[in-house]
Amino acid sequence: MAKDDKSKQEADFLESFSAGDDSFDLEDSCSVVGDGGDPAPMASRKRPHFSKSPNNLGAGSDQWGQDKKPSPGHRPEQPWADGSLKADDKDLEIDPLPDACFGLLGTPCWEVPRGNIEQLPEEVLREIFALVPAADLFQSLTLVSRRWHRIISDPQFVPWKKLYHKYLKSEAEAELIVKAILQRYDMTPKQSHFPLGFLQCVASAKSRQGWDPRAIRQCLTNHSLFPKAEICLASWLPELSSPKAGPPYIWAIFATIVLISGGVSDIQELVSCVRRPSSSLSLADVMEVLYCMATVLFAMRDKNIKISNRFHYSIFYCLYLMENSNNGTAFIEPEWGSSGYERGPRCSSPDIRLTCEQLKILNHAIAPREVMKIIAFAGTGKTSTLIRYAEKWSNLRFLYLAFNKTIADQAAQMFPRNVTCKTVHSLAFAEVGKDYKKKLNPGSLSSYCVSFVLRNREGQSLFIRAKTVIQTLLAFFASANESISMEHTPVWCKNNQGQLVLVQEAEKRIIVDEANHIWENMKKLEPAREPAYKMTHDGYLKLWQLQKPSLSHYDAIFIDEAQDCTPAIMDVVLSQTCGAILVGDPHQQIYSFRGAVNALAVVSHTHMFYLTKSFRFGSEIAYVAATLLDVLKKVRKQTLVGGRQEGDITGAGVTGKVTRLSRCNQTVFDDAVKLTTGEPPAKIHILGGLKAFGLEKISDLWKLLHPELKLEVEDPFIKRWANKGGFAGLKDYAAKSEDKQLEMKIAIVEKYKERIPELVKRIYQCHVNTAETADHVLGTVHKAKGLEFDTVQVADDFMSSISMTSVQPAFERIPIFRTNATSEDEWNLLYVAVTRAKRRLIVPKFLTQIVTRAGEHYFQPELTSEVCKEAEIRCSGRGCFNVISRDTILTMKKMPFVYSDGTKEPDGFLCDPCVKWLTFGSSAAHGADGGDEIFEVPKTIDILFEHFERGGGLVWNRAPLGDGR
Repeated sequence: MAKDDKSKQEADFLESFSAGDDSFDLEDSCSVVGDGGDPAPMASRKRPHFSKSPNNLGAGSDQWGQDKKPSPGHRPEQPWADGSLKADDKDLEIDPLPDACFGLLGTPCWEVPRGNIEQLPEEVLREIFALVPAADLFQSLTLVSRRWHRIISDPQFVPWKKLYHKYLKSEAEAELIVKAILQRYDMTPKQSHFPLGFLQCVASAKSRQGWDPRAIRQCLTNHSLFPKAEICLASWLPELSSPKAGPPYIWAIFATIVLISGGVSDIQELVSCVRRPSSSLSLADVMEVLYCMATVLFAMRDKNIKISNRFHYSIFYCLYLMENSNNGTAFIEPEWGSSGYERGPRCSSPDIRLTCEQLKILNHAIAPREVMKIIAFAGTGKTSTLIRYAEKWSNLRFLYLAFNKTIADQAAQMFPRNVTCKTVHSLAFAEVGKDYKKKLNPGSLSSYCVSFVLRNREGQSLFIRAKTVIQTLLAFFASANESISMEHTPVWCKNNQGQLVLVQEAEKRIIVDEANHIWENMKKLEPAREPAYKMTHDGYLKLWQLQKPSLSHYDAIFIDEAQDCTPAIMDVVLSQTCGAILVGDPHQQIYSFRGAVNALAVVSHTHMFYLTKSFRFGSEIAYVAATLLDVLKKVRKQTLVGGRQEGDITGAGVTGKVTRLSRCNQTVFDDAVKLTTGEPPAKIHILGGLKAFGLEKISDLWKLLHPELKLEVEDPFIKRWANKGGFAGLKDYAAKSEDKQLEMKIAIVEKYKERIPELVKRIYQCHVNTAETADHVLGTVHKAKGLEFDTVQVADDFMSSISMTSVQPAFERIPIFRTNATSEDEWNLLYVAVTRAKRRLIVPKFLTQIVTRAGEHYFQPELTSEVCKEAEIRCSGRGCFNVISRDTILTMKKMPFVYSDGTKEPDGFLCDPCVKWLTFGSSAAHGADGGDEIFEVPKTIDILFEHFERGGGLVWNRAPLGDGR
């Protein structure tokens, strides 16, 4: 075929197909897509004729009479070159094998597809739409066509899914309906017979008719918890203990399995059981009943009803994975070649499927002056998402800004070449900082050097005043303001007696004057004799911000770790004409003491996206992290989930390398001493290295403590104190200047005293330069931020910064935390520590006590008939001598724990009074007095429920709305 003729045929074909013309001939169209310029022969559509007898199939053959099964990409045998069929194939009638969509959207992959999704029946579209995540369903699919909008808007379409998400958004009608549901089934803080109300509610959920409960029950028997669930259901709701009860029986079994489940894996097993070929339940049916349970369980927690948040979390987790599995998502090819940029070192892999959340981000084209926020939880792939974004939009030039040179250098190796990776300070130095190269202060301002340029005032320590001046300067450097004012001065300071007092207005004016004096001298280009007048890194960054720099040669700016941005940096970014993409995790903000603000919260945006699926850990570690956010920060409506990998938090049977993360460096030193004491001593690696840890300074402090030894002190600052009060004078300075790092090192010297030289030498000898070659990895959470490890042990020194009170029940201490008295940074540090773990997490005891505030006591329900089968079992509660009662259906077993301090919490069975005491505390009545409000609800509540009559009567008598039963 001539080249021009072929091109014309291709154009005609594409025009016909795009227009949806059904008149074109598929055989003619195949000649267009043939190889080598010759017409491609049409695949035969005849089915082979073979004997029905299985004896006609040879050993190792399939029904096609071949020795091997066709490979997934196998095409039917081609005819001869002249287009005629082989003699043996002329009588064969071959129908094409069904494709992945069973032919609903076209023909097999070797033919040109025809048809579109709009041609599918409405029933099929409803099944497809039910599987779509809520945000896509309500925000995107409803805009496609009027038909789709009508289907999705139908009140009968996924009513529980709609109610769940409306309740999360605190819509008034949804809250009214949920309140009515809780009241109808007696799920209130004063409930007396949980879980009956929950089971009755789920069993009443409306479902489509036409499926066989007996067949579904047969599928459910494959679940590991089914025998236990059936016994429990027969005891709790005997009227629903048989498949004869119909759909309510199936949903009641569902709910019972949820209540006795141990985690996400049990819920996933439940879904797998009813998705067997013999089950007539559709995935939409299953998801609706899961949403029913999720709505009720979330509302119960929301209304302070005593129930573990694990139930809701496990269902939510399972639904999230079901809706966001992304099995059919096509890979978005990067648009390379459109801009002329060359590809940088390859980071992304085309065979790794992106999550739906990541695809939403990639499909949004950033425009000038747009501010796009990406809230990325721990381990959710924020960096890889930015890399793929830069690859996708390769026609744009990006600037990637980091706050750490190491991170910027690593990013330069991973991002494509249309991305420039810099630190904020490197940009400022190139334009402003280079002018101060000869008077640059390599460190930061210290109270010691500032005290030399302050005026003496009677009755006040120069070190205390110097501290307030430094705080004022740092607040000004971090701000977007053009001049120093009283709003930059500290509110509190310590007096000479170490007491915290308010800074008076007159004192603030003096502080501002002294800060301005230092700032004016810092800005001078000539060399400075006084260290206090030397330019700091934050100082020239502030000058750069005040000069209103232009970054107009970039199309967009990536701000990594945006939660740690200062207002000065955000002023530079947001003043540009290009777009800005802010990425970070507000729960990992741990540098507010440096003036950082959560830009993700204070900066307005044009678009908001979330990354909530962590690739780092599985459901157990994700549950602990999500529960910390729930209990400590009241974060419930954006939930962290993990992957399908297994994880463990009990600390039992841990072997191999362990990374121990601490709140402060003193604990790191203590751990290093313990680990290097054995024979042979363990190889350790301290995150950040020994120089950054300050091991040499600890040695110098010990030398300062022993002047009689006349040992030479290496550190210049510590050396000055040899003639200025010695060790005692330096300790007084550290307290008055609130130098926490120096105070920590002094505390180490005072604790170990004469052992310091030996311990420092041993740590040097046992330290290795890489974590891979170490037996143990040690470090603070600040140094571990951005890293991940297989096994993480969280130290218990976080409690020194956490305010708490305790009550003493009879059998176990249950702390009650005053979260409003604790700095949010402290909670964030704990969250960061927990989310560094990939497979195993060893927790301190106080962390499990925090989790109990969410109703999670790590109980495992067992059938009492099995527990007491052979002998009497005594309760393992502290101080309890009860015998496990045989009258109960379930007996709770406490899971074993090995805590980070080495103490063990053995497993054991608990009697019913102990379980109630641990669950409800001393308030056995659980709830305030007072009658229930009687109110009316929309009639649409009937969409969610229906009455099931059996033998002329209802399965149970439901209370009328608002009777307070």
